[in-house]
Amino acid sequence: MDNRNFTLLTDFYEITMMQGYFKNHASNRVVFDLFYRQNPDDGAYAVCAGLAQVIDYVKSLHFDYEDIDYLRGLGVFDEDFLDYLASFHFTGDIYAIPRAAFKSCRSDFRGAVSGNGTLKSD
Repeated sequence: MDNRNFTLLTDFYEITMMQGYFKNHASNRVVFDLFYRQNPDDGAYAVCAGLAQVIDYVKSLHFDYEDIDYLRGLGVFDEDFLDYLASFHFTGDIYAIPRAAFKSCRSDFRGAVSGNGTLKSD
């Protein structure tokens, strides 16, 4: 397994939304989608691939000291939220189109993978 930490490649908006849920003590399920908007070269079909890498990313998602220090330096996040991130891990479910499945992109197709779960820390 790859030990590199890709956590800060997450869309910045999603991290700010996490803080919003954290600050409002939201216990609702939170859903984030992984998708693309348009097929290259106006293609009509897509082949679903890379699911194993997405699952590895989500399972290893964590904020190490350097990540938290970087986020602190942005001046956007409250200290209690940064403390929460120090022990954050994903708990939830991942729903996906099966690997190697062909999907018509002209049909109603919203996203390939979404994490659906409560964000919790140890």
